[in-house]
Amino acid sequence: MAKRESTFFNMVMALLVITFIASASLGFIYELTKEPIEAARAAKKNNAIRSVVPVFDNNPSEEEYRIEVSGGELVFYPAKKDGELVGTAVETFTNRGFSGEIILMVGLLPDGTIHGIEVLEHKETPGLGDKMESDKSDFSVQFEGQNPEDFRLRLRQDGGDIDGITATTISSRAYCEAVELAWKVYIDKDADVSYELPAKEEAIDRVLPGFANNPVMEEFQVVYEGKVYNLYPGRRGRNFTGTAVESWSESGYIGNIRLMVGFNQEGIITGVEVLEHNESANYGDLIENARSDFYKQFVGRDPSGEVLKIREDGGVIDGISGATVTARAYCEAVQTAYEVYTRGERN
Repeated sequence: MAKRESTFFNMVMALLVITFIASASLGFIYELTKEPIEAARAAKKNNAIRSVVPVFDNNPSEEEYRIEVSGGELVFYPAKKDGELVGTAVETFTNRGFSGEIILMVGLLPDGTIHGIEVLEHKETPGLGDKMESDKSDFSVQFEGQNPEDFRLRLRQDGGDIDGITATTISSRAYCEAVELAWKVYIDKDADVSYELPAKEEAIDRVLPGFANNPVMEEFQVVYEGKVYNLYPGRRGRNFTGTAVESWSESGYIGNIRLMVGFNQEGIITGVEVLEHNESANYGDLIENARSDFYKQFVGRDPSGEVLKIREDGGVIDGISGATVTARAYCEAVQTAYEVYTRGERN
């Protein structure tokens, strides 16, 4: 019997047949396992709901509602007993985990007190980040019974009340962020939960004491060490209330850090806002007011009598863990703002 000659057409047909069979097999397996997977997910979600809110007799999933936020949406599951709301389970998330997205179920009482928290999904490192799971550590216990109205959902090193998981700072911060997001939207569905940096006008409003004029309309410039800086005076009637100085440092870990720093008539710092930066997520970006209380260390200080440097450099400011370069640059920008405010030459 003659041996069949191998041709390009035969090879292509063979590959097509193999591909078709493989695709069909995958499709069959997907359809076969789709329902059990979905059922398992639904069971996990329902168990999480039961774990994080008080005893209820309704079906929270049938009364769920959703609220869109930046980057996705939150799902709310009202839990009721005899028709009365006893708590709400909130499916919340963050994309800032060490290995990506973390999804939590946070149980809140009607007054906003945290009743319980369960992890639904994550990809954090086994033996480290996965200790956020309630069956692997007591990390979640410190949130229970706390009302974020007077309990700061940040790590202690970031000015909050939470002890992080050892060696998993990023995972711990992300967990706190997801819980805070759930609480903020639950308390006020129209709450601004974005982490966008403020525009110039908004930053001025935040850093200056009460004023009635439009500081931007009275903007003037000052030259200090060969560079031009913008200043915005605040007034109420004929009374001067303070000045906002737009300052920067070129010594950030990843480029410039630009700030708006407010001073009252005595030169005391009244506020600091970050306008622009490119610092690392979960480290350098903790200079943002929305992400940590780092900025609060500067408010109320008199730069003429205090050294605005981090403590390891002989100053009075606690640095940011893992972001020393960024913290130094921030201090430098604040100090420059003060020098501009007091010693610069009006342009």
